[in-house]
Amino acid sequence: MGVGAQSGRAKKSGGLLTLATVVGLVAALSLTLLGIGVADKAVAVFDAASWLWSAGKGEIGRVNGVTGKVDTRHKIKDAQGHYMEVTQDDRYVILRDLNTGQVATLDLATLQVAATTQTTPGLGVKVVLQGDTAFIIDTAQGLVRQIDPKTLQPTGEVLRFPPGLVPGAFDKAGRLWIAIPSEGTVVAIEAGANGQNPRVVKQVPATDPQHQIQLSVLDQGVAVLDQTSGSLVTITGDQVHRHDLKLDRPGQVPSRNADNNVPVTVTDGRTVYVVAPDGKVSQFTVPGDGTLGAAVTFAGRLYVPDDEHGVVYVLDAAGRPLDQIRIDGAGGKLELDVREGHLFINAPQGSTARVVDDKGNVKVVDKYANNVPGGDPPPPPAPEPPKEKPKPPSPGKPGAPPAVVPPPATPPSTWSGAPPRTTAR
Repeated sequence: MGVGAQSGRAKKSGGLLTLATVVGLVAALSLTLLGIGVADKAVAVFDAASWLWSAGKGEIGRVNGVTGKVDTRHKIKDAQGHYMEVTQDDRYVILRDLNTGQVATLDLATLQVAATTQTTPGLGVKVVLQGDTAFIIDTAQGLVRQIDPKTLQPTGEVLRFPPGLVPGAFDKAGRLWIAIPSEGTVVAIEAGANGQNPRVVKQVPATDPQHQIQLSVLDQGVAVLDQTSGSLVTITGDQVHRHDLKLDRPGQVPSRNADNNVPVTVTDGRTVYVVAPDGKVSQFTVPGDGTLGAAVTFAGRLYVPDDEHGVVYVLDAAGRPLDQIRIDGAGGKLELDVREGHLFINAPQGSTARVVDDKGNVKVVDKYANNVPGGDPPPPPAPEPPKEKPKPPSPGKPGAPPAVVPPPATPPSTWSGAPPRTTAR
């Protein structure tokens, strides 16, 4: 999902974990008895889970937030090395390939791609999902279209706005927020149900027209970072408050923020401003050098990604450094997402991720684990070397020739004289 935050429930009890495990095993056994292969079907045993993208393998893996382990891997065809935007809930995972513009929905009941559709490649299109509701936002053309998350087919009429939209996310009430910079307004959209059209339920002035803005959706309402005036505008119900931050450089906010405190990160100044609900503004300096990504608040702490160095800096509520979460071999952008009481830190270009619980404990995730469904098959055994034919025995070194024995000497003759005379008859 990129940098963002999403609220959820934390599994804090060993008893709950045991119960969840038993329920999962019973469900798996039921699937087996029905003739459905467990390795190819749903694996929703724990709520605290997130699907993380791995560009090097061209696959998505489900990470169990409680154990910090991958329990399922799924290959996406022709996506190796691509950058993928992932939006997810407990029923579907929708992936958008920025390299090709293809959108695919993964049905978690079957772990199969249920449908695909095509969008314009690049960053100009955003897909958002919550429950059985999804939207495709075409920021360049100003179009917001509701779709069925399983089939990706449009439902209802498309909503048209001025070009150059800033996409947002869903709040806790299920309303989608977007911003219209040309008008200086933010808009809340309610999805249409049972074939009805989606509709605008709120439109609030936030900044002067044509200002450069960013959007961070809260559980209730929205925060608008006005880059042009260097201020943050929070809109909750009918209350609109402007907080002057005196920013002298561009800032960033997370697209989704479940905390009541809104962090604003000055990326190339290594400074974070935190705006509290009562309007109090705190300013912190992040250690190190280079540029930062958007800070995320989680469980009373600030988590600030440093993509260049593969580090996430952890600060407490007073801005004091607590920890540095290092991801060796991250290879680029770090994605932070708060889901179900856990913070998931993914390095899409790397082989590992991290999971942080609400106590600050960190688990290292091996995204390429092979002892799970979808893991790499074991390498074929090495061929046995050919057996050598037996060699004939060696003649060895020739020995010495046998000794020559002279013949015995002839005894001297005792006869002498002329031979005997023969008489004819």
